[in-house]
Amino acid sequence: MCYATADRTPKCVAPRRAYRPVPTSGARGGIRGQAPQTRVVCRPRVRHPLTFLGRAPCARPPAPGHSSSGAGQARAPPRGMSLSHHHPRNDWPRSAFYACYFSALGVLLPYWPLYLRQRGFGPRALGDLMALLALSRVVAPYVGGALSDRLGHRMTAVRGAAVLAFACFLTIPYAHGFAAMAAVMMAFSFFWYATLPPVEASTLAFHGDRYGRIRLWGSIGFIIAVLGLGPVLDRFGAATVVPVIAMLLFGLWLTTLGLAPLTPPAATGARPPIQPGLLPFLAACFLMQVSYGPYYTFYSLYLAHYGYSKAAIGALWALGVICEVLVFWQAGRFFAHFRESRLLAFTFALAIVRWILIALFPRSWPLLALAQTFHAFTFGLYHAVAVRLVSRFAGPGAKARAQAIYGTAAGAGAAAGAAMSGYLWVALGREGMFLAAAAVAAVGFAIIARHQIAPVEPAV
Repeated sequence: MCYATADRTPKCVAPRRAYRPVPTSGARGGIRGQAPQTRVVCRPRVRHPLTFLGRAPCARPPAPGHSSSGAGQARAPPRGMSLSHHHPRNDWPRSAFYACYFSALGVLLPYWPLYLRQRGFGPRALGDLMALLALSRVVAPYVGGALSDRLGHRMTAVRGAAVLAFACFLTIPYAHGFAAMAAVMMAFSFFWYATLPPVEASTLAFHGDRYGRIRLWGSIGFIIAVLGLGPVLDRFGAATVVPVIAMLLFGLWLTTLGLAPLTPPAATGARPPIQPGLLPFLAACFLMQVSYGPYYTFYSLYLAHYGYSKAAIGALWALGVICEVLVFWQAGRFFAHFRESRLLAFTFALAIVRWILIALFPRSWPLLALAQTFHAFTFGLYHAVAVRLVSRFAGPGAKARAQAIYGTAAGAGAAAGAAMSGYLWVALGREGMFLAAAAVAAVGFAIIARHQIAPVEPAV
């Protein structure tokens, strides 16, 4: 049997053997009147002094006729893998990580453009800065994921990236001018975005059946951030976002200290270098994020132009994420009844309707609220389907890199959408900008409808 020591080194010992009387007639291969029987023995739990994770499982006897050297011993887990990675109590560090990460996102997306406008940046400069912020998602996720897969120390890389993101963000108040602000924003966002793909990959690999319920804490953090900060900004001004984000990034680093160093097993089978449906899938993901560019960059300013208060703006943002939480909670039901390709096409269809509603009815609170409820599907269900497909596209030894490739495609789309939205605001007007987003989502829908998104499962 195997158990985890205090430093997480797997240690195996031979189980005790007990005997029980059995009839002697026909008995072979044992002491007269007795037959050997392996008794399951459990070691006491061993807790890590910092994370309090890990416990010793019970050893199981080998099946008859399948003995090997060291019979009766359980195989040691792969290097770096906790023996208790499926236990629900190990979910809390990941839930806390998602809560801090997406709370920072909940401050950054709705309120960061307002802060930049207060700093004196115009619409085009603001669009370019938000594009540079999104541009970090093109490079950072792939670099972080590739290093994690190659070095096998995912959580060490995540902790280092979290510290550097916090340190870079502290220089934001001292960045004056477009060039300085662009450099600081790219630096902090590079390290911040690099923390997510390794955590996503290990969560899917070791907590896949509970991914939705772990990830929903990120949505809850987002909701608390957008609802709680709106009234604060109305009273104290947009500059309040800087200390709030700094505290959340520090909390993000603290949560990484509790993440167990889970390392997946190496690949065991051949897989085509480019799977059928992968390139259309990545192209559709790129276009979905392009269509989100005007929303992430100018939605708050769009609502403010029509007289909505910051509290009302935060409430609309939060409404979408509240609906998103419900979808994450019940994501398994969708996968049990529908294929991923159909769910993906459905999310693109709703994205088209959503951007049209925002463009045509900016003064109608009920229709804007209806459009925000679609966020449950255009982001929540879309993201759940996307990470599930990415995990299936990848082999066992390349899941962090695969999540990073998905993040790179999404980041490139977000950067392109943010950059284009500033020029579309000037050229087509506020409403025309969102109609252009609907057209981009329609192209993504056509790609999904035209191509079959079906990963080839790795051979085992």
